[in-house]
Amino acid sequence: MKHTALILLALSLNAAAFDITIVEKDHADVSDGGKVVARLMTANDLSTSDRHHETYKPYLHVFDPSGATRLTKGHGFSFTHHRGIFLGFSKISYGGKSYDRWHMKGGDQVVTKVAPGDSSFTASINWQGDTTDPFLTEERRFTFTAPAKPFYLGIDMSSTIKPVSGEAELSGDPEHAGAQFRPSELVDTKTTTYIFPGENIDAHKVKDLPWAAEVFTVKGKEDKDDKTFTVVILNHPDNPKDTATSAYRDYGRFGMFPKGKATAEAPFKLHYQWVIAEGDVRDAAVFQQAWNTFAGKNDPVPALTIKGSDQPKPKKEK
Repeated sequence: MKHTALILLALSLNAAAFDITIVEKDHADVSDGGKVVARLMTANDLSTSDRHHETYKPYLHVFDPSGATRLTKGHGFSFTHHRGIFLGFSKISYGGKSYDRWHMKGGDQVVTKVAPGDSSFTASINWQGDTTDPFLTEERRFTFTAPAKPFYLGIDMSSTIKPVSGEAELSGDPEHAGAQFRPSELVDTKTTTYIFPGENIDAHKVKDLPWAAEVFTVKGKEDKDDKTFTVVILNHPDNPKDTATSAYRDYGRFGMFPKGKATAEAPFKLHYQWVIAEGDVRDAAVFQQAWNTFAGKNDPVPALTIKGSDQPKPKKEK
C-alpha cells in the first residue's frame, strides 16, 4: 500500500518540493523533482536468516541529486552493521541486563509505523529486549530541506527514546554507538578526509564539537565515473554534553557518540542534522554558517583542522 504526500518547503534562500512515498513495511522514499535523494529502509523480514540479517534495523540511504549514485552503504560487505545514517548503542543497561542494539545481538530495531508530515516523516521504532517485545520505544523524525549552496540536501533527525518502564542507560564507545553516517562500500579509502572546527583538533580526545565534516569519494566503474561528496554532521547544543566525535576511519563511518539515561518521564533526546554537497568542500565559513542556522547561533568562523584517516594498529599475535 502506498501513501504519497507532496511536501512544499519555502526557505529564505531556496524553494524545494519533496515528494514522500511510503511503502509499508519496506521503505519510505524522499524525491526531489522525481529523483530519489533519500530512502528510509523499514523492513523487518524474518522469513529467512539472511533476510532477517538484512533487515534487523532501520537506516537512511542517501543519493546524489540525480538519484543515480548511492552515497551510503547497506547490509553486507565489511562491517555489515554499518548502514547509511543509523542510530544505535552497543551497551544499554536495563532491568539488570545489558543489551547491544548496535550490532543487533539478540534483538532488532523494528519500525512499527511511518507517519508523513510537513517536510518530514516520523518512524515509530521498537527496540526489542529478550523477546520480540520492546524494552525501549523511539520516535525518530526526519525532516528534509534544501539548504544554502553548496549543499543540495539537508537531513534533520530528532530522536526521542523511552524505556517501557523504569530507567535505561544508553552507552557504548565512539566506534560502536550514537548517530552515524556510513559511506558506500565503494568508498575510496585512500582519499577519505576529515575536517574539524578549531586548531589541532584530535577527534579521539575532543568532546562536544559543534560539527564535523567528511570528504569522501565513491568509486565508479572507471576513474571518470568517481564522484566526491562532502557531508557535515551538525551537533545541536541541546544534545547531551560530553559527546565524543568518531571521525577517523578510512572507510568513512563517522558521527557523534552521546550517552545518558532515560525514563518515561525524562526520555533520551537527540537532534542532529546532516548537510550534503557534491564535490570537495573545505570552507570554514560555509560549515559554520550551516551550524549557526541549525543551532540558532551567531558564532564566529573558526580555524580548521584537516586530517586524513587513521586506522587502529593491528593486534599482535599471541
